[in-house]
Amino acid sequence: MSLLELKNISKSYLSKVGNFQVIKKLNLSVDHNQNIFLFGPSGCGKSTLLNLISGLDSSDSGEIYFDGKLVKNHFDLLKDDIGIIFQDHYLISELNIFDNIKLKSNDIRKIEKILSYFNLSQFKFKYPNQLSNGQKQRVCVARSLVNSPKLLIADEPTSYLDKENANLVIDLILNSSKKFNLSTIIASHDISFRPLFDKSYTIEDKSIIEC
Repeated sequence: MSLLELKNISKSYLSKVGNFQVIKKLNLSVDHNQNIFLFGPSGCGKSTLLNLISGLDSSDSGEIYFDGKLVKNHFDLLKDDIGIIFQDHYLISELNIFDNIKLKSNDIRKIEKILSYFNLSQFKFKYPNQLSNGQKQRVCVARSLVNSPKLLIADEPTSYLDKENANLVIDLILNSSKKFNLSTIIASHDISFRPLFDKSYTIEDKSIIEC
């Protein structure tokens, strides 16, 4: 049984010239402990697809199944089973790193453990403006995994990083997938990451294609 299944998902947005369809009758299956790479130019629908999977947006039609169950409400999934890394880090500047992660979990033991795993313990009382971009993104990875999700979704997680830090973040995510037994879907325009993943897809003509 797959961890995630999308069946006949369609999504359109209302524009000044009428409905603009981004995704049409899209189907996708993601297995347990599988790493998926999603690439393509800006505007092809990568972010839309990830937002539909995570529940940050809703589809016009179609069904999403998670662990064999039809998803009717994403709230519990986002709380326990899905971790998200955004393009921007979205760390709250008024909170230190420990408290930023605490927004995702009140389990102090889990927070300390995840900080230690990502070598961030020495930064836990620092604030976001005291960290480099690479360190901030490591905090975001830690925050997304603190509740031990089954699926990690990352939308262009390296777009603000130089190549060295981008490589480190991708390696960190993929190593974490092995360590914590989770599946990942990583969207990026950087095609150089493609060989590191189990499967790769792009979105063309409103549908997903394995490449």
